[in-house]
Amino acid sequence: MVLRSLIVIILICCGQCLTAQDSIRLALAKAGTETGLRIDLLNTLSEQLAKDSTNKAIEYAHQAYLLTLDGKMPERQGKSLLNLANGYLYNDFYDQALEYAFDALAIFDRLGNKEQIANTYLLLGWIYYDAEDLDLTLQYHQKAYELYHSLGNIPKCAHVLNAFGLTYEGKGEHAKAQEYFKQALAATLPLQENSRLAAIYNNLGICENSKGNYQEAIRYFNVSLSVPGKFREDPLVPAETLNQLGYSYMKMGQYQQAAMLLDSARKMIDRSTSNTSKEKLLDNLSNYSRLNQAEGRYQQALDNLRQSMEIRDAILSKSKTNALFSLTLKKETQQKEEQIRTLSAEKQLRSLQRNALAAGIALVVIIALLVITRQRSLRRKEKEIASIRQALIAKELENAVLEKGALESKLEYKNTELKNYALFISQRNEFVRKFIEQLAVLEKTSPQDTAGKLSKLIHQFQYDLEINKDTEEFNVHVDATYKDFFYNLKARFPDLTENERRLCAQIRLNLSIKEIASLNNISVKSAEMARYRLRKQFNLQQGDSLNEFLKSF
Repeated sequence: MVLRSLIVIILICCGQCLTAQDSIRLALAKAGTETGLRIDLLNTLSEQLAKDSTNKAIEYAHQAYLLTLDGKMPERQGKSLLNLANGYLYNDFYDQALEYAFDALAIFDRLGNKEQIANTYLLLGWIYYDAEDLDLTLQYHQKAYELYHSLGNIPKCAHVLNAFGLTYEGKGEHAKAQEYFKQALAATLPLQENSRLAAIYNNLGICENSKGNYQEAIRYFNVSLSVPGKFREDPLVPAETLNQLGYSYMKMGQYQQAAMLLDSARKMIDRSTSNTSKEKLLDNLSNYSRLNQAEGRYQQALDNLRQSMEIRDAILSKSKTNALFSLTLKKETQQKEEQIRTLSAEKQLRSLQRNALAAGIALVVIIALLVITRQRSLRRKEKEIASIRQALIAKELENAVLEKGALESKLEYKNTELKNYALFISQRNEFVRKFIEQLAVLEKTSPQDTAGKLSKLIHQFQYDLEINKDTEEFNVHVDATYKDFFYNLKARFPDLTENERRLCAQIRLNLSIKEIASLNNISVKSAEMARYRLRKQFNLQQGDSLNEFLKSF
């Protein structure tokens, strides 16, 4: 193994006339049938080519991945999947990038490799960042930061701090973004990583531009351009800064200087072979459009705007974002199902250690109380509903003019009753769940032969909870009360499932997320995700109220 590593190092470093990629290809040709070495070399090639020759990088990562399919080298397989995800991210295929990244994460989770798990979280954050889902970006970058911090990886922590700044800048929270950029700068200065330093100074300048402090922005941009190092080999790095510098001068009314800077940036962008040049070209064209508009060249401004829109559509198409959203839901559902199975197995294992006699008696008492309470509640509700109906009929006969007001009063009362009934079911379910959780902490203090009976009682109770007759009766009441609402909702949105229509009614009743989750025997996160899917289907914007929207039906 040591000899093999030495051979690789010698082959990579040999000859000044060879590029790094040529050296690796030469080592690859000499690797023969040594599978592990070939995979490592292919992955290294993929990493080096990802930015400038993305298709080649994907090809090499795919070759490496095929060599790992026997399942004997999971660490290398995860690395290959991570390179595939990175390559597809550079090519703007977010759905494929996301799928490969999740596959890599599953492998690294099984191996317990915290460093690679953090790397995958970081990449997932960048995928969502490019797809403009900034909330998920923050979630995954936060996970990456916590792992890097626990491992003492200061360079990676600095990288994530800079990523936090970019995300908050994208959300329009400029002060918060600036705070993270300054933290990233403080962490990076001792590391002497010039490429990242230049990027952080550039980001600080963007923050100042956003706040209208153009002189301060220019100062940061000039510092960024003056940072020495090999990062100047990539023309996109200074091109981005020149784009922003041109914007600063344009906002200050110095149009000639702005035009010179934007022209210089465009030349650098045109020289780049990287797929990421599209993002820099998009910024360049947007700034050209603003400059031409400021100087009265409206047709040129319009042409620039059209070109930038075409590039943006190519980068972030609706089909890509829809596929990304669908895959995200699929992965989250799979993870949730796995968590449920794990928790269920743990509960069954702990149930054998509980106090069988005491827990069994307590469980029977609780079930009996719940049955009695439910029957009393049903009888009370039936009497109240009958009384309401009689009162409404009498009111309608007495005064036809007040018919509309009486009907509205009836509906309001029924809404209140339905909500109270829903809250009762929600609280009851929550009570039973907490009871079962409390039983889980009991230590085994009874003979083993009683454990089977206790397990059977618990399973029977859990089964009764699952079928949830109270919830079904509640849904029947909702269906009867909201016939017009369901009819109008289905007419406008025919693709809604029955569960989604019932969720709409529960939201219209002003039930909280926790109450909806308990009522439907799902987690709070699942309830939140269901609400999120409804907002998407209804095409609601961020400031729109889902509750008010549903009241319009």
